[in-house]
Amino acid sequence: MILDREAGTGKNHRSRSRRGAIVTILRVPKSGGIPTTKVRVVRWFKKEGSKVKQGERVVELETEKVNYELDSPAAGILLKIVAAVDAEVPVGDPLGCIGQLGETLPEF
Repeated sequence: MILDREAGTGKNHRSRSRRGAIVTILRVPKSGGIPTTKVRVVRWFKKEGSKVKQGERVVELETEKVNYELDSPAAGILLKIVAAVDAEVPVGDPLGCIGQLGETLPEF
């Protein structure tokens, strides 16, 4: 199952993976009160293949006005980093995937 989660909004979209486990897609959240259409990835606190806990900081993002850290919405392994450091990523687009080793990842 793939859990497509827009961080900070509680909006989830699920679909089945081949193995039946859950993969969470970490997306750029809509910034509350800060009008922005994109963010820049400042740094990743974890590397691909690293364990993450729910609520643990995963990535630092920058808007025109503020930098903020995005926490992991789920526990698991950071399976894939979709947006590299210094990449500009539109709001709602994927940053990475969290799940268990061996899971089938969506194509981006």
